[in-house]
Amino acid sequence: MFGNLDTGDEAHKYITIEKAAKDYPISKLCTLFKVSRSGYYAFLKRRGADRDRDAKALVKKVYEQYNGVYGYRQIQLLLQHDHGVWMNHKKVLRLMQVLGIRSQIRQKHRCNYASSTKGRVAKNLLKQDFKADKPNQKWVTDILKNRILISQSKTS
Repeated sequence: MFGNLDTGDEAHKYITIEKAAKDYPISKLCTLFKVSRSGYYAFLKRRGADRDRDAKALVKKVYEQYNGVYGYRQIQLLLQHDHGVWMNHKKVLRLMQVLGIRSQIRQKHRCNYASSTKGRVAKNLLKQDFKADKPNQKWVTDILKNRILISQSKTS
């Protein structure tokens, strides 16, 4: 019924004790799981309470005030600057993860091929016909790994 008693954190042990409390005395279960009775009752007492409720509301307020642009580092600074509340950056990060909010990552400027190559790309005059009647009639280039190779089409 209990499985491996040495695995799991304290909260997992307390939950198991709570489930088995109907059938067994709590003092015996606490001895079995090597936890204190007072710790078990403290767990039950604080179980429903959300200690970070106010902090979550404040982080969410700052996040929405700045349209979700900023990440946890900047939100920590804004909390201190705008609201006078100092909060550790790790706590801000954890609360943002719990709330499921993330900063918006700005798009990197990518060069659009069609607009950036205008005037730089030669017209395809050969149309994949690389055979020539005489030497020096058709010249072809290719770019491979930062090296430009220029080949000359010769008749065989």
